[in-house]
Amino acid sequence: MKAFTGARMIDGTGAMPVSDAVVLVEDCAIVEAGSAGDVRIPEGADVIDASGMTLMPGLIDTHDHLASF
Repeated sequence: MKAFTGARMIDGTGAMPVSDAVVLVEDCAIVEAGSAGDVRIPEGADVIDASGMTLMPGLIDTHDHLASF
């Protein structure tokens, strides 16, 4: 499990950004995201300090050139 902490999070719903957010990722999947006061970081998680950065959980880069193959 990885815990990204301290970043500003934009969730894509149109809601205001969440400052000091926590995003938990396990096996390449987001399992929980929210403010640091609402998300508990599991014991043993690999904590990654993302302070000063912005996270947009779930954003996928779908840019591809299929005709190039």
